[in-house]
Amino acid sequence: MTSTALPGVSLTFERAATGDEPLRTDVAVFLGRTRRGPVGRPVRVESWNDVVGAFGPPDGTSATPYALRGFFENQGRTAWVLRVAGPAEPASALWTDGFRVVAASPGAWANGGRVSVRYRASSVAGPPVVTVRVLVPGEPAEIFAGMAPGEVVGRIAASRLIRVVPAGAGSPIPADGPISRSWDLTLTGGTDSPPERADYASAVVTQAELPEPALVALPDLGADLGGAEHTSLVLDLLAAVAPLLDRLVLLDVPPSVSTVDAVVAWAGELAGFGDEALLAAAAVYHPPLRAPSPDGTGLRTVPASGHVAGLIARLDAERGPAGTPANATLLDAVDLAVEYPEAQQVRLFEGGVDLVRCLRGRGLVVWGGRTLSGDPRRVYIAHRRLLHLLVRAIRRAAAPLVFDVNSPELRLSLVRAITSVLLEAFRTGALAGSRPEDAFRVVCDETNNPPDQDPGQVVCEIGVAPAVPMEFIALRLVLGQDRGLEVIEQ
Repeated sequence: MTSTALPGVSLTFERAATGDEPLRTDVAVFLGRTRRGPVGRPVRVESWNDVVGAFGPPDGTSATPYALRGFFENQGRTAWVLRVAGPAEPASALWTDGFRVVAASPGAWANGGRVSVRYRASSVAGPPVVTVRVLVPGEPAEIFAGMAPGEVVGRIAASRLIRVVPAGAGSPIPADGPISRSWDLTLTGGTDSPPERADYASAVVTQAELPEPALVALPDLGADLGGAEHTSLVLDLLAAVAPLLDRLVLLDVPPSVSTVDAVVAWAGELAGFGDEALLAAAAVYHPPLRAPSPDGTGLRTVPASGHVAGLIARLDAERGPAGTPANATLLDAVDLAVEYPEAQQVRLFEGGVDLVRCLRGRGLVVWGGRTLSGDPRRVYIAHRRLLHLLVRAIRRAAAPLVFDVNSPELRLSLVRAITSVLLEAFRTGALAGSRPEDAFRVVCDETNNPPDQDPGQVVCEIGVAPAVPMEFIALRLVLGQDRGLEVIEQ
């Protein structure tokens, strides 16, 4: 909410609420460290200003804020942010007996913050009022003026920086006290600790429960977890994402993996542990980028995932999800952290790494649109993202029919709903063939629903031919009254 006050005029503007849009395929979710903000609770943001408001300005200690900046600078429109942190305590200060001022979120970010409270008793000018001024290093000042003593706790709940926590009922300022009083408090005791594997594992579970995100980035993962812990967390993430068939993980090479041989070995280790269905849910983009710091202090090295996620979101709006996120220029970033000779670029590409290249006259260009999978049916990101769109649309069409009994009428309704989705994809050029019947098929009749089948279950088989290169996507849709809606890739 923003407000402007002029003599005699008070204007208040509130942003219209926006809900989840599960059909979108341009929404990203970022898991990583931020300066402040709620831990483990996803927050939806629609601009860089939203990020700074909810999680504070970047302070150079983590990569996630800079990756989010790259996402929005590349014209990404919506993201979810999950702050990942180890055990932490919020800074606080005792105000009056039974009332404590506490930082709005855990961490050392609020240590040294100053809270000034001014109280004036009632007079001929009006009732008692309290004014609170909050100054935290690195944050814009906040002022809450004209509050009645009994309103302080509720009004301060709107602060981005602090909360007033009462131990019991009542007002923090007795009515029978002095005419005026003041308190100058200093917040102390805030602590941080780096996130561990369990903290990231919890965030992985939380992001899988969000219906809207179609892109997943973990910009700080490589710096926070290394070796076997890093690999096992990535595989756990892919195991949570792959069955959903509705999102793509954008991985960054850990900072400690610096040489070409090490990068190829790292990617090969991931490929060696996961099956093709898991590997199809992830793509690796490398090397890191050099991008301007938001505070204008120079260039910073930033993992590529945030900028690439923004690029994919931009191309999604321009071409649809079936457009290949390659041969397109990244915005905001101005250089590569590492410039590889062509022979080493070839080795990285053959090792399953999608490159960002610096091309004369074009700037930084994404030069690869492949997943980690070696399966020809699952290797292209464009095909995976088309699949993600279809699965999301099919869920919307089929979910209301879950509790209906198998019948010719139900099967016809299902075929009509799914066909309308596929026809729209065909009209946009996402599917191959000159006619719809060449581009897809939907089978939901007695051939796969025989008369002796459980009447509480419906099977629908869907085949889709994406645009060039010509490969077929096969889906099996099962509606079961006892297990809901299940979409299986064949």
